[in-house]
Amino acid sequence: MKKILMGLLALTLSATMFAETGSGAELVDSIFKGTSDTGNKFGIGAGVGVSDSIYKGAEDKAYPMPLLDINYYDLYVKGATIGYSFYRDDAFAASLFVDPLAGFAVDGADLARGYDNIDDRKFQAMFGIRLDAETGFYGVRTGLSAQVGEHGGEGKISAFKAYRVDDKLTIVPSIHVKGYSGDYTDYYFGVTSDEARRNSKIDRAYKADAAYSIGINLTADYRLTDNVALMAFLGVEKFSSEISDSPIVDDGVLYLVGIGAKYYF
Repeated sequence: MKKILMGLLALTLSATMFAETGSGAELVDSIFKGTSDTGNKFGIGAGVGVSDSIYKGAEDKAYPMPLLDINYYDLYVKGATIGYSFYRDDAFAASLFVDPLAGFAVDGADLARGYDNIDDRKFQAMFGIRLDAETGFYGVRTGLSAQVGEHGGEGKISAFKAYRVDDKLTIVPSIHVKGYSGDYTDYYFGVTSDEARRNSKIDRAYKADAAYSIGINLTADYRLTDNVALMAFLGVEKFSSEISDSPIVDDGVLYLVGIGAKYYF
């Protein structure tokens, strides 16, 4: 659940960036990691995100989301992600970043009875690189990122197009595909023999192999004033069988929805 909230926060941040630059240079996806905005700025705000959980019996909840959107020359902070843009022009951008809250963290006690004696899954710090490019095809842009941490790696390719409805409203549909290494999926979704023995509803150990997911998102940004932006977003993520077949995973599909607001100084 915590991982999904970071994705919701990322959607909100990137939507605001669209409204400001008008260039379509940022990607809207579950983990926003870059920016092509060359101006310095400082934005703070709050939002509320709601999602179901990928884990068995973990309750659906609404959570507040603090929002940070900071650019200082080539340095940026987007949500919890800190990055450095080492190259950018009108058609291409590249950055390095660190995400201290990556992964599908969950406390074992939050799962349904019979599954709740699994070990906790923790966040991990992941370091990565992100590339964004203009395709030249009807205003569609693409992004490619790769990151690695203590418990494996994750990569993503994504595409989006920004539709500017008027001077205030921007709508951004996007699609992405993520890939997860075997170490990554096994840490978050695998089940050890010891965990299987401790839980009455888990009948076997499970080793999760490398996997992927496909996501579709829709983000709307409304510029209420020069300093205030309102946001809404929704999305769905479908995980491959290597994840959905895990004994501790519900059905391998996640739905996201949320709203937020931000003030820029």
